[in-house]
Amino acid sequence: MSPLLANIFLHSVLDLWAHQCVVVARGCVVIVRYADDFVMGFEKKADAEEMLLVLKARLVGFGLTIHENKTRLIEFGRFAALSRQRRGERRSETFAFLALPTIAGGPGTAGSS
Repeated sequence: MSPLLANIFLHSVLDLWAHQCVVVARGCVVIVRYADDFVMGFEKKADAEEMLLVLKARLVGFGLTIHENKTRLIEFGRFAALSRQRRGERRSETFAFLALPTIAGGPGTAGSS
């Protein structure tokens, strides 16, 4: 799908619909989308889990699916590294958005183990 068509199609399928879902979220929500790539950030884990379920159902209704290998819930933000450390987990999770790798541990955590 061309970026132009993706933008037109996903504006109604994702953007406008997600805005309605955000209204009922219990915490802050951030959505960043470029063509057919997007990242959603949620303050509350329960909001993220709920959105993932309803998003999958929404996309199926339009003949679309989420790429399962690229889609996951990760802990992100300035306290992510500290939370992982408290749980005995070593490395912060990473993800790529628009081919740019991102470390989910917040500032000053790059390369930490």
